[in-house]
Amino acid sequence: MIEPTCCTYCGSADIKKYGVKRYRTRTAQRYHCDSCGRAWQVVTSAALTEFESSIPEINSGPQTIDWPSYNEAQMQEKLRFLEILSDLCSYVPDEETGQVGRPRASLSEMTFCMVAKLYEGLSSRRVSSDLELARKAGHIDKVPHFNTLLKYFNDTRMGPVLESLIRLSALPLKDMETTFAIDASGLSSAFYSRWFDVRLDPGKKGHDWIKIHIVCGTKTNIITAITVTDGDGADSPQFPELLNKTAEHFRVKEITADKTYSSRNNMDIAFQLGAVPYIPFKVNATGKSKGSMAWWRMFHYFQYHKDKFMARYHQRSNVESTFSMLKRKFSGKLMMKNEQAQVNEALAKLLCHNICVLIRESYESGVRADFEASAHLFPVLHTNTGPLISED
Repeated sequence: MIEPTCCTYCGSADIKKYGVKRYRTRTAQRYHCDSCGRAWQVVTSAALTEFESSIPEINSGPQTIDWPSYNEAQMQEKLRFLEILSDLCSYVPDEETGQVGRPRASLSEMTFCMVAKLYEGLSSRRVSSDLELARKAGHIDKVPHFNTLLKYFNDTRMGPVLESLIRLSALPLKDMETTFAIDASGLSSAFYSRWFDVRLDPGKKGHDWIKIHIVCGTKTNIITAITVTDGDGADSPQFPELLNKTAEHFRVKEITADKTYSSRNNMDIAFQLGAVPYIPFKVNATGKSKGSMAWWRMFHYFQYHKDKFMARYHQRSNVESTFSMLKRKFSGKLMMKNEQAQVNEALAKLLCHNICVLIRESYESGVRADFEASAHLFPVLHTNTGPLISED
């Protein structure tokens, strides 16, 4: 503890100690200022509470890379990507409209083609030859016209389908992830606008951007929940929905986020789900619970055991790594022109990221990309297991 040399309130050096205050979990030295007559106290020692003692130490050792497995995953990525994407899209149901005339394109095949286009990073015309190779490999039955492909990017049905596939693609890793990070970042819909400028300059509007809010696992960088808003969308209100979606299928022990998400409501929701929220407190925050025991507990831990708190909080850097992986590999710019198409394009990019993570883990950790047991958890999708037919 550094002893104060002047009054906290008036700055006078005419101060003196006048006793020690002992609390249940901490001890504080009292000080009095003879100039202004005010008193204050400084915590000299703080013991861990029962809650804080239950938090395990974090393993901060260096991570090792299994280079042979990593190399094999990179060399086989495209072939495995098409296989996993084809498997995922097989759970997308095709609508039976019963209409007369030209039949609609298969929704599952159009989903495959949309995501494959984003993976290849090609225009709708140039990707046609790659889709022809996918057809010959048996992943699709027909290569759509490039205008049909663009039309389905504008289809409102694709949003729920792509979001469900993102969440489904994360489930093979549910036994590996217990600590998660949440954050938001922008994807540009204009070639001459940077998210860095929009984020830091209050005078600039985010109309040339859409913002993606994600939760990702800190071990594998798999994305478990996603919400898309316009460029001016606030971050903190998305926390409850994203965390609840993740907790539906994952055991969430810890959730990390930056100060933007610091609120009593968000911490209460995390505690209700059995997760410890490592969210730093703003400068003007106080320990007053106002009915939130989660807030009081985390504020105490943050104030008196900051090193331990920050060691776990810094797992949040993995969500920054996830955004970096996404934008470096699949670009941070959106090519579609209208809002619905841009949302679907962003979701398709996120699905590409998850499939690539799954491929890497299949080689490094031996994870099997099996979705049949989990597809029924998403109402938008269906299972591939047909109904049993009685012999009677």
